[in-house]
Amino acid sequence: MREIYLVESVRSGIAKSGKKSWFANLRGDDLAALVMNELMRRAGLENKKEELDDVILGGTALINDMGSNIGRYATIMAGFPYSVPGCTVDRFCSSGVQSIFNAYAQINMGWGSELILAGGVQQMTTVPMGFGRLHNPRLGEFTDANAINMGWTAEMVARKYGITREEQDQMAMESHAKAHKATVEGLFKDEIFPIEVDAPTGDGGTTRMIVDRDQGIRPGTTMETLAKLEPVFLKDDKATVTAGNSSQTNDAAAMTLVASKEKCKELGLKPKMKLIGFTAVGVDPAYMGIGPAVAIPKVLKQAGMTIDQIDIWEINEAFAAQAVYCTKELGIRNHPLLNPRGSGISLGHPLGCTGARIATTLMHEMPYYGAKYAVESMCVGHGQGVAAIWEWVGD
Repeated sequence: MREIYLVESVRSGIAKSGKKSWFANLRGDDLAALVMNELMRRAGLENKKEELDDVILGGTALINDMGSNIGRYATIMAGFPYSVPGCTVDRFCSSGVQSIFNAYAQINMGWGSELILAGGVQQMTTVPMGFGRLHNPRLGEFTDANAINMGWTAEMVARKYGITREEQDQMAMESHAKAHKATVEGLFKDEIFPIEVDAPTGDGGTTRMIVDRDQGIRPGTTMETLAKLEPVFLKDDKATVTAGNSSQTNDAAAMTLVASKEKCKELGLKPKMKLIGFTAVGVDPAYMGIGPAVAIPKVLKQAGMTIDQIDIWEINEAFAAQAVYCTKELGIRNHPLLNPRGSGISLGHPLGCTGARIATTLMHEMPYYGAKYAVESMCVGHGQGVAAIWEWVGD
């Protein structure tokens, strides 16, 4: 395999979707374009955009302002040369990291691509969960038809594997505490690109503000406040999944720059991270959340590595039920660097962006913690799991 690296990354703040979203008045393609331009500026290539061989953006629910091949559309809206092509990748919750892997594979083939912008974007305010989808009525012939509801699958994982409400609320509380601490200490400052927007106000108007942090972090989250929340997806006496121990729905974008060793040398780019393993697996859609517990052992075997060689674990918290199960199954529930700055429950889960957001966070936190190897993983809607292993190669 050729020597290929991530050389730069950046993300927007993560806004809560809906009428009060800080990005409610910013289209998904415009949000992506802003972050794409900031990535090129940080890489010192703002005047060399023609050097890009491709743009690959992750996204899902590709309609409204997420439609029209947003990878190409955002490239145009960013003012990139027409010679720079663009495409969109959809593997649901892992679309952002899938786009990075696709960039690696494209460069590795040696067919002319040496420098690719890869990332993800999601505008869930204008394209909410389930909007515009026509699920096949024959789904029940192949799996439980309720599997179209991700919250229902979280309840199924909790019940099958005995994950308690207390375990789920504990992870949620920890997530918000870690995210708040990281924010207060300025640990997200370098990875977040401040964006000036017209944010909605409570009276129906707007106010000009700079979004330089994540909107959904709740620093006052306690076990007591979480315990007061009613289950959302099922209402029987076994129900445990609430809004408090589930990920949020969000608006955000994150971008990375992928380059060959030769292109790094030509343009003076400094390698920071190297992808040394990637895999996607399938699982029963009714137990969608177990994906990381299946994908991670497979990617470790692929790389010839063991769990104890991994310094940081970034396992997306789609739901605490599935994240608790996966981390317990892997034996890392109490690892000191498990989602050290929060995850989906606190930071948010902007579907098509999340995989690129995690890679961006890792690029900034690996040197901070002195980490050599990190794993990024997530469950994926409709029964999949994705895992990647990153190696730090920077100074």
